[in-house]
Amino acid sequence: MIFTLPVTTRVEDFDQKGLLTPPALLSLFENTSARHADQVGYSVMKESLCCGLAWVVTNWRIEILRAPSYEEAFSVSTWLRNGPRQATREMLLKSEAGEILARGQAKLCMVDRRTGTPMLSSPERMAAYDPEPASAFPDRLPRLRPPVSYTGTETVLLRRSDMDYNGHLHNTAYLNLALDAAPLEILSQGVHTIRISYRSPLRRDDPLVLKSTLQNGGWVVSFMRGEEVCAIVALNEQLKPL
Repeated sequence: MIFTLPVTTRVEDFDQKGLLTPPALLSLFENTSARHADQVGYSVMKESLCCGLAWVVTNWRIEILRAPSYEEAFSVSTWLRNGPRQATREMLLKSEAGEILARGQAKLCMVDRRTGTPMLSSPERMAAYDPEPASAFPDRLPRLRPPVSYTGTETVLLRRSDMDYNGHLHNTAYLNLALDAAPLEILSQGVHTIRISYRSPLRRDDPLVLKSTLQNGGWVVSFMRGEEVCAIVALNEQLKPL
C-alpha cells in the first residue's frame, strides 16, 4: 500500500533561496511515515508509550533531484518493503505534476525500549502495511563506513532539545550537526545526496566529538563517543553503484 500526503510546510523549512532544506525533507519523510503507521493501526507514539516498542532507523539514503520552492505544491508518498530481519521504508517527494523531486529509503529495526533488544516484527504487523515490492532507488550503494583518517575535529555539547521521545539524539539532529561541520565549498554546491548510518544511540550527557573529512568526492562526518563511532553522515558522495 502506497500512502500519500500533501505537504503543509512552514517558513522555517526553507533556506535563503526559498528552497526546501535537507533537514526539512528528512523531517517530512519521517512524519509521513509516522502518519502511515497511524493509519494502519500501529501508532508510533502509542506503541512507544504504551507497549514499549519502537521502530529504530539504522540507515538513511536520500537523493535530492530538485529542491522544491516555497510557492510549490508537493506531496510525500511512502510504502514498506519487508525483509527477513528488518523492514525498508521507501519514500518519494513529488511535485503537483508528478515530477520526482527527491527519493528516500530508511532501514528499520524494531526494538524493545525497556531492554534495547532488537525484535522481529510479527507477520500480522507487517501484513497491515500491505508491503510493496518496488524500491524508490534503481540501484544499491556500498556500505557506509567511517574514514580511516580525518582533517577536522569539533567537540559538541548536546542539548535537551536535540533529544527525541526515546531519549536519544533525534535523527534530524545528526544531519543538522553534519551540515554545520561541512565546509562552505561543499554546501555551496547544494546538498544532493545524504547517507546516514546509526550505530549506537547518543544521549544528552554523552561526550560527542565530530570528526570529518573529504571522502568519495563528498564530506563525511563521524559521530564519536570516545573511540566509538556512533553514527556516520555522508554528504554529496560520488559513488559507483553496486
